[in-house]
Amino acid sequence: MTSSSNESFDASQYKVLCVDDEPNILSALRRMLSLEGFEVFTAESGAQALDLLAKEPINVIISDMQMPQMDGTELLEKVRQQWPQTMRLMLTGASDVSGAIDAINQGAIYRYTAKPWNDDELMGTIKSAIAFGTLANEHDRLEALTVAQKESLNEMVDTLESRVQERTKDLRAAYVASIKAFSNILELRRPDLLPHSRRVATLSMKMAKLAGLSDDECQSVYIAGLLHDIGKIGLSDRVLNTKFIELPLADAKVYRTHCDMGEATLNTLDDMKNVAAIIRSHHEYFNGTGFPDALTGNEIPVGARIVAIVEAYEELQSGDYAKAESSPADAVRVILSNKGTLFCPEMTDVFVKALGG
Repeated sequence: MTSSSNESFDASQYKVLCVDDEPNILSALRRMLSLEGFEVFTAESGAQALDLLAKEPINVIISDMQMPQMDGTELLEKVRQQWPQTMRLMLTGASDVSGAIDAINQGAIYRYTAKPWNDDELMGTIKSAIAFGTLANEHDRLEALTVAQKESLNEMVDTLESRVQERTKDLRAAYVASIKAFSNILELRRPDLLPHSRRVATLSMKMAKLAGLSDDECQSVYIAGLLHDIGKIGLSDRVLNTKFIELPLADAKVYRTHCDMGEATLNTLDDMKNVAAIIRSHHEYFNGTGFPDALTGNEIPVGARIVAIVEAYEELQSGDYAKAESSPADAVRVILSNKGTLFCPEMTDVFVKALGG
């Protein structure tokens, strides 16, 4: 018999199951383990041991190798499969050592002890098995906790992303609603400007989507369509209410400043920089004959190239750019006849597609 060499080890916290078909072996094991403080259970067969394991959480099982009906190797393999947290030890005679070693190599047992055993050595093996099992179980617990925390974190991230997307969608809708309300100011100066701007915005947005622009770019094009005439608020009634084609040269120069004024109105807002750039350039022509900067080709922002076509299409029908109003079909023909000169060829094709042609 031996007492624990480690005073911090409390054997009473652990349950040990001894399995042997020889009662005197079980008695000897029970006596040694009880004196050490372990809670001891015994079984005279593999079947009894399995029944007991189903009822009691066992920390260590010590099984004889040679038993009738179910030998120690078969029993401990079943224990490994059903109760992997239970540490498995084997008692074996000299002739059974090779079988015990095979069982160790297959992972069925932690260690084996030869009969007759030395109490101190067997007790050391039991305590070592308990320490190893405790570490292994803690490792498994922490690994499972890590997996659970990772899954929980992924779920939280997914939920947060979903909420951010929903919030962004709500903010975008509120933002556009505010812009629409702002565009109503145009109606105070000239009632026909608001419906005109809304038509320009709607068709420009459709073109932007067909052209493959990003969601943010499409929104900028839509807002620029709504506000492309916002600079006209600063024009005099005489200039504002006269068709562009009928304006004297001096008034035509004043009229052209509405692009600069529209840009200046929005440029102080960080979120409106792209919109302001489109508004400034929506009267630029592909061949460089537009205003205010005489930009050419791809120097013109793509959003401005879109709005320029839709603006011309609308103004041709209103008669603002011609002596007489054009039908929609005639307005399309004029746009197509200026493909590559006044209007971007690529965006002209998108325009026709947007109209369903």
